[in-house]
Amino acid sequence: MSMQITNVKEFPPITKPQALQILERDITGTNKQYKCYSQKPKNCNMYMYNGEPTEPCWFVYVSADEDLMILQGSRVIVISRVTGKILYHGSANDEG
Repeated sequence: MSMQITNVKEFPPITKPQALQILERDITGTNKQYKCYSQKPKNCNMYMYNGEPTEPCWFVYVSADEDLMILQGSRVIVISRVTGKILYHGSANDEG
């Protein structure tokens, strides 16, 4: 006897406001500003990925600490639009 599944509902995708809520649980500090992109920016070169992630994601850039006067890459957090899981949290490797 085989069972057929006829009515499967997918979870709704993670929205931009939901992604920012997930981000705020992970980020510490005050006065952080965010820029959220629906596609990977061209100058974003994460070592974890060779090209594009395999699922739809939000790419959130976090502002650097204003008190530090150093050359450093942008901080990027990649959040899955499917699961809400943080897939990457680190440098965008866009120094200079």
